[in-house]
Amino acid sequence: MSVTLEILPLAQKVKVRKKALLSEALREAGVPLSLYCQGRGVCGKCLVEVLEGKLPLFRPGEEEVLKRSGLSSRHRLACQYVVDSDLRLRIPERSLLGRVAVLDPAFEARLPFDPVLKKFTVQLPRPEVANAEAELDVLLRAIKSGPLDVPLTVLKALPSSLQASGRLVTAVVREGRELLAVEPGDTSAAVTGIAFDLGTTTLVAELVDLSSGRNLGREACLNSQAAYGADVVSRISLAYEDSGRAAILRRAVLSDMNRLVRALASSAGLSLDRIQAASVAGNTAMNHLFLGLPVDSLAVAPFNPVFSSLPDLPASELGLDIHPQASVYVAPNIRSFVGGDTSAGLAASRFSEGRTTALFLDLGTNGEIVLRHRTRMWATSTAAGPAFEGMNISCGMLAVPGAVFKVEPEADGFRCSTVGDAPAKGMCGTGLIDAVSLSLERGLLTPQGQVTSASRTIPLAGGLSLIQKDIRELQLAVGAVKAGIRLMLEANGLKASDLEEVLIAGAFGSYLSVEHSVRLGLLPDVDRRVVRFLGNASLAGAKAFLVSVPSRQKAEDTAARIEHFSLASRPAFQDVYISSLEFGPWK
Repeated sequence: MSVTLEILPLAQKVKVRKKALLSEALREAGVPLSLYCQGRGVCGKCLVEVLEGKLPLFRPGEEEVLKRSGLSSRHRLACQYVVDSDLRLRIPERSLLGRVAVLDPAFEARLPFDPVLKKFTVQLPRPEVANAEAELDVLLRAIKSGPLDVPLTVLKALPSSLQASGRLVTAVVREGRELLAVEPGDTSAAVTGIAFDLGTTTLVAELVDLSSGRNLGREACLNSQAAYGADVVSRISLAYEDSGRAAILRRAVLSDMNRLVRALASSAGLSLDRIQAASVAGNTAMNHLFLGLPVDSLAVAPFNPVFSSLPDLPASELGLDIHPQASVYVAPNIRSFVGGDTSAGLAASRFSEGRTTALFLDLGTNGEIVLRHRTRMWATSTAAGPAFEGMNISCGMLAVPGAVFKVEPEADGFRCSTVGDAPAKGMCGTGLIDAVSLSLERGLLTPQGQVTSASRTIPLAGGLSLIQKDIRELQLAVGAVKAGIRLMLEANGLKASDLEEVLIAGAFGSYLSVEHSVRLGLLPDVDRRVVRFLGNASLAGAKAFLVSVPSRQKAEDTAARIEHFSLASRPAFQDVYISSLEFGPWK
């Protein structure tokens, strides 16, 4: 039996199964609803207004979410609402996943230019009866190449390519090992690849001219998997418990990637089959889910991945809408939950080549930390949670237009800057750190994280405010990173003052205030001159894997060299973590 949903302001009418969860019904109807807590009813991101239809009683905790959001009694959490009748709904903009701003990388990797694809345009002589030489041999000699691997599809197309162009053809060669394609005419000016940063929350893709390394376009979108859980632990649990859900997660991220491919190809005026190489940098869980690999070994201790490094994979096998013979390189996983996004960032920044004492930090839902001391490196990951990306925060949101990303003091309160200078709709991670740090400085908050006002709220601009639960969420995130860094330093006989470089990767770091981070204890109190922001180092590394083949081997060598530092196996971890929850500079 079905019921009808009328959805405003999307002007949609859909039939859904009676007794279905409203969140599931909306998701199946293609409504991009925010479901960051995996439908547990705690994040308050999926609120809808019931204009007409049966209103159920509040579920436990639901009324509290409405109260803190300042919404009417006709609002309900879609993830808690069982559809029992026809409904007319209005979905607030705040409950929809918005478009992601594309940030420019803070740096370009300085690596030897040696692209994965090279093109050779040659005019082949007409065949002679006296010398009935094989066409492939003639081509290989003309491009001055030794034997190459040749896919059967390329071999089948060779005669028609020669005939169509008067024997003027362009050979596309991958890494000097494989004849990827033979194209009629001179196509040497058009050789492109696409690099993906496969993030837990957002995906970013860059189209690259492989003849010059030039950027041809950059696009970003929210990871549709977020509708099934904000963090990788939630998604691993889903995939582990139900192989059908694993397939859904894979289809979701693949659909996002192909949408970015089409957008970039359209903007550049290219057909999809002109994109002939790809690279993908994601954390360990995202790599596994994208490839459709089982996540069983990531769901239970010792959390070992199925693979570290892989040979190139054909795009057709993976389902990417680019040239079917295109090679796809997946950045190597390092250890456990330290994955390809970190190995890509290390490759782009050439971190492994240094000999100083340095930290590489990627601050996100799954925070990765790499410590280098002389010739040795150690890596670990911390379950920081989604607070750094504005999730599980009452007024939190991603860094999309309207998100407060910077907070400064004013005589009578706070001055908030938003993404795109749009009216304030919520707060992303960097704004949260600024606001909490300033609140600590002004005595609105104790070092233990207690809000001092009678209302237990910290008012901000535009009607936004932080509540006690928000502070606790940030404490957990800061404490996880702080404990990880402290334990790694102490285990190797080092102090924060020994750090000669601190590299901060990720879009989160692009607007991060060092002063506020030090005041909260997120970053050690080091000389500010040693702190460097890399921006989206994962994307920079993915691009490097397309334009500099040696960087791939370097990344794989580095991944094999790095020693895994297990926080959970450290006897002192719990004590250090508890002590790290208190806000304040490192002692």
